[in-house]
Amino acid sequence: MKKPYTEQREELILKYLPLVKGIAYNVKKHLPDDVDVRDLIGHGIIGLIKGIDNLKTTDEKAIETYLKIRIKGAIYDYLRSLDFGSREIRNKEKRIKEALEKLKEKLGREPTDEELAEELGLPREELINTLKKISFSYILNLEEVFRENVRDYSELIASGEDVEEKVIKKEFEERLKKAVKELPEREKLVIQLIFYEGLPLKEVAKVLNTSISRVAQIKARALKRLREKLNPPQTS
Repeated sequence: MKKPYTEQREELILKYLPLVKGIAYNVKKHLPDDVDVRDLIGHGIIGLIKGIDNLKTTDEKAIETYLKIRIKGAIYDYLRSLDFGSREIRNKEKRIKEALEKLKEKLGREPTDEELAEELGLPREELINTLKKISFSYILNLEEVFRENVRDYSELIASGEDVEEKVIKKEFEERLKKAVKELPEREKLVIQLIFYEGLPLKEVAKVLNTSISRVAQIKARALKRLREKLNPPQTS
């Protein structure tokens, strides 16, 4: 006997709750300390439920892929509402870059996080949080590029039928891999350590024997470069 819809729905929600938490904690790695992972989980659960209510397939692999997109999309939509790409953040990015260059010239080496924070007149933790906001703003930008290049991808996964869309997604993934390979070696290494190896900024700084602020700056620059490679400005 087929189970009632409400029972199936509850079973699916319970089954995929760990997926929500996994995605939320993975996104949290790239965020400043003042963003609560519980908020990410809450918005992820909303995305999960909406995804389950709009399922158009019974294929388990397709369901999981589709729900991942809906969960991540809901979390990113929430983070966009926090205005990571605001003019204020861009102004802070400019100030940090200018201070970093000034100290490098003055000291003849990369400044420490403490030295950079002192130059800016900020507590060290506020500096690190600001750098995380800056770098995450470029992650959000890359997510926008993905959405622009792979139109209505979430609906494709739900139906599991549109071969053309699958080809478009595959082509975009290949472009992304190629763009990463074309990055300068130091930027490529930072991207690989953070996104492929899952290391936090602090650990990457230890590997590269540099400051957290320097790693955050390299990460932001690499993400910005990737966005430009994947979505170059249109010429008239």
